[in-house]
Amino acid sequence: MLLTGLAAGPAQAQEDAPLGTVTQTATTDAFDRALSNAKTQRDAVAADPAAEIVLSGTIALKDTDAAHPAPTGAAYRLRVENGAGTEIRTIATEAAFSLTLPGGEAYYLLASVDGDDSWYPTWFGDTPIDVEADGVGESRTDLTISLPRATAASGTVTASAASGVSTTSFVVQPYWYERETKAYYPFAEVRTSGIPGTADAWTTAQKALPAGEWVFRLAEPGYPSYDDQYFSNLPRLTGAAIVPVPAAGRTGVDFAPTAYQSEVGRLQGDDRIATAIAVTRSYFGDDLPVLYIASGEKWADALSAGPAAATQDGALLLTNRDDVPDILAAEITRLSPKRIVVVGDALSVSDAVYDRLATFAPTSRVAGSDRYDTSRKIVEGAFPTAGFGTVFLATGGNFPDALSVAPIAGRTDQPVLLVDGAQPGLDAPTRAAIDRLDAGRGQLIGGTGTISSGIESDLRASGLTGSVNRIAGKDRHDTSRLLNAAYPPSPLVDTAFLASATGFADALAAGPAAASIGAPLYLSEPNCVPVETRKAMQGQDLDRIFLLGSVRTLTADVASLRGC
Repeated sequence: MLLTGLAAGPAQAQEDAPLGTVTQTATTDAFDRALSNAKTQRDAVAADPAAEIVLSGTIALKDTDAAHPAPTGAAYRLRVENGAGTEIRTIATEAAFSLTLPGGEAYYLLASVDGDDSWYPTWFGDTPIDVEADGVGESRTDLTISLPRATAASGTVTASAASGVSTTSFVVQPYWYERETKAYYPFAEVRTSGIPGTADAWTTAQKALPAGEWVFRLAEPGYPSYDDQYFSNLPRLTGAAIVPVPAAGRTGVDFAPTAYQSEVGRLQGDDRIATAIAVTRSYFGDDLPVLYIASGEKWADALSAGPAAATQDGALLLTNRDDVPDILAAEITRLSPKRIVVVGDALSVSDAVYDRLATFAPTSRVAGSDRYDTSRKIVEGAFPTAGFGTVFLATGGNFPDALSVAPIAGRTDQPVLLVDGAQPGLDAPTRAAIDRLDAGRGQLIGGTGTISSGIESDLRASGLTGSVNRIAGKDRHDTSRLLNAAYPPSPLVDTAFLASATGFADALAAGPAAASIGAPLYLSEPNCVPVETRKAMQGQDLDRIFLLGSVRTLTADVASLRGC
């Protein structure tokens, strides 16, 4: 059975929860960029306004044999849904089907074999995933739905010895791989015990899988003493983890988990511009849709631009006010952006720099009368439509909160507005910007010392968002942890970024990069990592940590994840 819904939050660590060991071996790899978020809703499809449409075609069965022959007669069932998932009609039919439906709406068709669980129910588009189904909004006579066999996978789990662990439990998590969209969808997990040194068998036999391409992940529920693992013996998701499960099933899907260990790497350059380039080199290829360029000296413009770049699959780089360094010019050439957006007025990025950037690609400038007006204009340009799930509101008076929320907003395609949190109420321009976005939730980041209670009260009273929520910790580190707990990454993500909580420069470009792989960003002190932050990362199975900046920003003690 397919599991749907929001991911659970991270496991809570006990006061004395053990921390894994640390190695300095983490490297970026190209497959990270291919990791896409699974869809949460169906793609919209144009509908013929005619009074009625006729849909006809064939239901086909894959891998028929003597033991699994194709049935005859009206042995098939065809369910028709609209885009919202509401059942419109269900019919019994032979392999060839035809049905007449009201026009003006797109339909999604699910085929199954009535009373025979040898074949897995499949949507038109040949997928078991409802949100990946192809919609049909006009008359068609050539529809074919091909049902794969329902099958199973099995194997063993043999945990190695881990300090203080005599017994534990694991779950095997099957993920369907949708090749066309490079997305992964979880099916029902299988629980298994974990006595170190003892093999424990597991099988999905009671929870059928459709034959196709799969990823199998092993994880320890709760706060982990063991690293998660992918079949076969892979520490993280790579192309090698995608394996076929044929109609006859797959055996030998074995796991050998080892004690939890964090790998640490560093993304750095000689200065903030070079560090931003180190980030884009690691996570972005050429033919970039859009490149935002902001001042490396004024953090507000860059933080507003990060989620805007991410929602367009773009990147963010930094520049000097009065010149384009050679290293920046070389990176722009490598990225080959289709267009460039310069953020800030000529006092932030000079006209001479703008003119130089315009030689690389069509270039425009987004600038307002102040950082808040600039933020509103960035959001208006990157999020032109209405109807967002969330609008994040972060203070424009300091950088840590906006730094932490940028990857979350970027990976969920939601806007971030900077507000003057010291004001006693919601100002008219911000009110108008929120009204235009028509968001279901207004998410305030930080306590009342960051965004006043008056702004929160005004937003609640205005009805501009469906609900209003505030995430606020006892300090910037706690707020960052609470944010990442409220908006956890996919369980398939192993990477987290660590940025300095006391300096903004080296982390500005990280938001779009982190969003591109679904990774969170946490804050660190320059000389140590708060123990609760390290526990939070381990609680989310984030065992590959990248420091943003050189040892001048985050010291070697941070690279060893020394606690404080």
